[in-house]
Amino acid sequence: EKLINSIAPSIYGDEVIKEALLLQLVGGVKKIREDKTAVRGDLHVLLVGDPGAAKSSLLMSVSKVAPKGRFVSGKGATAAGITASVIKDEFLKGWALEAGAMVLANKGIVCIDELDKMDKDDRSALHEAMEQQRISISKANIQATLRAETTVLAAANPKLGRFDMYTPIPAQIDLPPTLINRFDLIFPVRDVPNKEKDEKIAKHVLKLHHDPKDINPEIPINLLRKYIA
Repeated sequence: EKLINSIAPSIYGDEVIKEALLLQLVGGVKKIREDKTAVRGDLHVLLVGDPGAAKSSLLMSVSKVAPKGRFVSGKGATAAGITASVIKDEFLKGWALEAGAMVLANKGIVCIDELDKMDKDDRSALHEAMEQQRISISKANIQATLRAETTVLAAANPKLGRFDMYTPIPAQIDLPPTLINRFDLIFPVRDVPNKEKDEKIAKHVLKLHHDPKDINPEIPINLLRKYIA
């Protein structure tokens, strides 16, 4: 409970999501079977929800707590930036391989905000990286396989911007089924009007504005990062 309360203490509530994020940061165990096929030990989490429900703040907090974390935003990310790209190297007079976020955060975590705003072609680059945990490159005269044992935490908005109470949730997530299938945990983040809860959130936010140092995590962020590492 101390660890859960130390993840994004400035965000009120969401204990179940914070517990999932803690387990995601700690990570599971990779298993290699007799026939040499591997079962990934990383947990992928998707937060889908109404705007203004502090999804991006949770992502930012996790990328700061993670010993090896990267934060990317859907609109500003391309397939090459997330996986890897081949560029012409003037110095070597040939082609060179440049690693993207998934490769750079190998054994770490990548937080992808606005996943639904990403271009369809760029998003398809995530499929292999998330399940097989590798990135295969066949461009110019370079044939390479890069390791991407990376955990993914992503946030997205529903198809219509907000959740519709009368439509099933899966029908409102505007992502291809093949990609949704890669996520182990999917949390719908609802912003439902509730007088008591909204009052508590408002008091929490006012308290933060009044004195930002007033809300201290039970475990300091530096110690938490060392513990996770």
